[in-house]
Amino acid sequence: MLKCLIVDDEMPAREELKYQLEDFSNIEIVDMAKNGLEAIEMNNKYKPDIIFLDIQMPKINGIDVAEKILVSVHTPLIVFVTAYDDFAIKAFEVNAIDYLLKPVSKDRLTQALSKVEKVLGNEKEYEGKLKKLLGDLKLNKEQGVNKICSYKNETLVPIDPDDIIYATIENRNTIIITKEEQYVYSEPLSNLEKKLRKNNFFRSHRSFLINLDYIAAIEPWFNSTYQIQMKNIEEKIPVSRSQVKEFKMIMDIN
Repeated sequence: MLKCLIVDDEMPAREELKYQLEDFSNIEIVDMAKNGLEAIEMNNKYKPDIIFLDIQMPKINGIDVAEKILVSVHTPLIVFVTAYDDFAIKAFEVNAIDYLLKPVSKDRLTQALSKVEKVLGNEKEYEGKLKKLLGDLKLNKEQGVNKICSYKNETLVPIDPDDIIYATIENRNTIIITKEEQYVYSEPLSNLEKKLRKNNFFRSHRSFLINLDYIAAIEPWFNSTYQIQMKNIEEKIPVSRSQVKEFKMIMDIN
């Protein structure tokens, strides 16, 4: 019996894959995770033989999850579930790591499970191929937005996301802070977060979205939280208690 963990941020996708896997007598579904943090915790808890891992998840995507799993106490076989383009699919095939394209078909799922059984017993060789695949995918992953347009003196100004140090909320307005200027953004902070999620930004607090590349120092604060000192900025930015766990994992804080 092979223990299996399903990871997908969309409930219908989790339920559909669970429904299909229940037809296989040699598969035991130990649990389902709805995000990357849960996936890492459940991998350590259940030590599954297989993880069906969605790649395109918010905040911590499947590539980042797989990297964390590779250095954890237990490394299962991973079948990636993806909607990636042909170039990324080629990366899977070259590195001999299996994948499933959404929507997942029963025939393709059967093939994937058959391939998994053949790999069992050669985990060290598999881990080497997985490391190479993750490197290839990270080099060619989908890029974030190129420009963000914000207002300055009632004029729209295009901003390079790399120039944004952080964004915050002031008097119900979303304010973008760069090294040189401050701008008013016309949408809620949550919308800006979605647009910048592939540009190395992190929502440290409900009122702050920070560029991780501008972190100068991280200071322990009360209740096991942190304050962040950003480059070129005097103000210290909080990490809320609800975001501490994810922040520690992203920044590799033990």
